[in-house]
Amino acid sequence: MPILTKHQIVRITDVMMQAGGAPAGHAGIVADHLASANLAGHDSHGFIRIPQYLKAIEEGDLNPKADPEIVGEHGGIIQVDGHSTFGQVVATRSTEMAIEKARDHGVSVVTMGNLNHTGRIGTYPEMAASAGMAGIMFTGFAGGSFGSSVAPFGGREGRLGTNPLAMAFPHVEGAPILLDFASSMAAEGKLRVYRNKEQDLPDTWVIDKDGIPSRDPNDYYDGGAILPVGGIQGGHKGYALSVMIAIFGGLLGQIAPHPGKIDMWTGSTILVIDIGHMAPVENIQAEVQQMIRSVKNTQLMEGSTGVLFPGEIEANSRNDRLANGIPVDQTTWGQVEELFDHYGVREQLVDVVAPGSNP
Repeated sequence: MPILTKHQIVRITDVMMQAGGAPAGHAGIVADHLASANLAGHDSHGFIRIPQYLKAIEEGDLNPKADPEIVGEHGGIIQVDGHSTFGQVVATRSTEMAIEKARDHGVSVVTMGNLNHTGRIGTYPEMAASAGMAGIMFTGFAGGSFGSSVAPFGGREGRLGTNPLAMAFPHVEGAPILLDFASSMAAEGKLRVYRNKEQDLPDTWVIDKDGIPSRDPNDYYDGGAILPVGGIQGGHKGYALSVMIAIFGGLLGQIAPHPGKIDMWTGSTILVIDIGHMAPVENIQAEVQQMIRSVKNTQLMEGSTGVLFPGEIEANSRNDRLANGIPVDQTTWGQVEELFDHYGVREQLVDVVAPGSNP
C-alpha cells in the first residue's frame, strides 16, 4: 500500500487540477483540502476524489475556472452562486466571508448554491473555530436522480443525499470540539473506500435494489441505496435529520441562484457565531476545557480504551499521519496514477513520484 506525505498529495492534486483546467488559486484550495481530509483520517474525502473531479470537468458538470459570486446580501446574511465550480473554492471563500460578517454582526449566515462537491464539510466550521468563533454547516440534497443516494426511512429508493452536518467550537489550538458526520449510515465515499479495498461494510449500511439489507458495498453501486443513520430500526431519526439538513442546506442554498428550480434541492449553508460578543474567548475556552475534562473523567465500560472528545480522533490522526505518512489503498493509487499520462503530467510529478513506480 503506497504511503504518501501531505506534500505529495498537495502537489499531485494541484498539478492534476491545473491540468484539468483549474487556475492555480482554485487548484491550490482543492489540493490543500484533499490533503487535510486525508490527514484528518477521512480518506473518503481526500486523494480518492481526484478522478471524480477530473471526470466532472470533462463531462461539463464542473467549471474549473468559474468564480463564486455574491448574489444577495442583507445585514449578516450573504447568498452565493458558485457558478458550478469546485465546492471547496465556494465553501472556503463563503466561510471566510461568514467569519468577517460575524465580526461585525455577531452572527452570520452564508448560503451557497450551484456548486460542486464541497469535500469534508468539517473543514469549514474548523476555520471558524480557528478564528475563535463557533460554526455550523449544513450540506443538503433532495430530489432529482443524480445524488439521491439515501432512502427515506421505510423506502427502498434514494431520494436524499448523505446530507452531512458539521459543527465546531474553539477548544485548544489545532483540536476544536468537532462534530462532522453524514445523516446516513455512512458517506458515499466511505463505501467507495471499502469497495476499493474489497471489504465488506462493518455493519448493515445499505439495501440492495430489491430493498434487502446488505453489508456488500457493491449492492449500493448496483442500484441500491444507503440507509439513514440509525439503520433498519432507528433510521427514522437519521431520516428526519436528513430532511432538515436538505432544507437548511439544499433549499436555502439554491433559492437565490435557482429560484425557479424545484425538481432538485442542493446546496450548503454555514452559520458562524462570534462568541467573543458573549464573553472573552479565552474564558469560554477555559470553560469548554473544564467541561471536557469532566466528561472524560468517567469509569470505562468493558472493552473501552478511553473516552475521546468529539474531534479528538481527527486531531490524533493529523499528528500520526504528519509523522508517519498517509496510507492510500492500491486501487485508489492506481486510479489516480493512470491519469498521469492521460493529462500529460508525469514529468511534472517526477519530484514527488518516481516514473512508473509506486511512491
